[in-house]
Amino acid sequence: MKILFTMPIPEDLQEKQQAQFPGNTYHYIEDIRACDTLSEINCIVSYGSDITEEVLERATNLRWLMVFSAGIEELPHAKLQEKNITVTNVRGIHAIPMAEFAFSYMLSYVKQLPHFAAKQQEHQWGRADHQISELANQTLIIVGTGAIGTQIAHLAKAFQMKVIGINTTGKQKAPFDKTVQTKDITTVLPEGDFIISILPETNATKGFYQKHHFQTMKKSAVFINIGRGSAITEEVLVDIAKQQTIAHMYLDVTPIEPLPENHALWSFPNVTITPHVSAHSPRYLYRSFDIWLENLERFQKQELLLNTRQLDRGY
Repeated sequence: MKILFTMPIPEDLQEKQQAQFPGNTYHYIEDIRACDTLSEINCIVSYGSDITEEVLERATNLRWLMVFSAGIEELPHAKLQEKNITVTNVRGIHAIPMAEFAFSYMLSYVKQLPHFAAKQQEHQWGRADHQISELANQTLIIVGTGAIGTQIAHLAKAFQMKVIGINTTGKQKAPFDKTVQTKDITTVLPEGDFIISILPETNATKGFYQKHHFQTMKKSAVFINIGRGSAITEEVLVDIAKQQTIAHMYLDVTPIEPLPENHALWSFPNVTITPHVSAHSPRYLYRSFDIWLENLERFQKQELLLNTRQLDRGY
C-alpha cells in the first residue's frame, strides 16, 4: 500500500511503522498540492484541512483517509461518500489534555489565581480581601459524554463533585451521577455550578446555546466551552457577557477563529479566552500513532477499523 503523510512525523515514529509494516511505501510531504504521485496513493494521513475536492479528484486510487484530529467538519463529505472512501479519525486522544485544561479553568476560578497573580504584580499581600472556594460538593454539568466528557467526569468525582451528563439519548453511564437527553437540558441547567460544553460541530449543534439557556443557569454559574465555537453565536456571547447573566465564561473556542484583535469579547472581565489550545500536548502524535498503527494492521487484515466516521452524521 502507498501511504502519504501530510504533516511532519518524528523519525522514531517513521522507523516504528517501517519496522512493523515494511511492505508499505511511505511518503512524507507537508503540502499535498505539491505531491506529483497523488494518483498512486492508497491512503492519506492528514489533519484534514488540506483535503479538498480537488485533492480527492486527483487521488484516483485513494481508499482510506486517516484524519489525525477529532473534528471532520472541514472535509468534503459529499465527495468522500461519492468516491466511497473510508474515513477514520483519532477520536479519544484528546481526553487527557482537554480534561486537564477544563480543570485548570475550574481550579483557577475557585482558587482565584488571576486575582493573586495581579496582587503579586502590585507587590501586595492581599490575603484577606478575596474569598476563595473549592470544587468539592459543587455540581458539574458536562454537555457531551464521549471520551473527553467521561475523562472530565472521572476527574470531577475525584474532586468530590456531583456530575450530570448531557447526551442525545439520555442513556445512563458511569461515572456520571445522572444523564439526561439534550432536549431536556434546561431541566438540569439550574443545578450547575460549572457547565462544560464539548459539543462537536454539526448542523444540529450550530447555535445550540441560546440566551434562554444562560438565563436558566445560576447567576453564579461558570460556563466553559472547549468543544466548538459554533455552538454559540457572537451575539449571544456578547449579550451574556454584557448583561452579566452568569458569573464567568471560559472560551477556548470562539465563533470566529482567530478572534479579531478588536472583538468585544476580549474586553469583558467576566470572559477568559484561550486560543483553541485545550487539546495541545507533546503526546498528540504519539497517541495518534497508537490508533493509526492499530488501524493499519486491521486494514491489512480486512477487519473493522477503529473510529470509522459516519459522514452522513457530520462527525
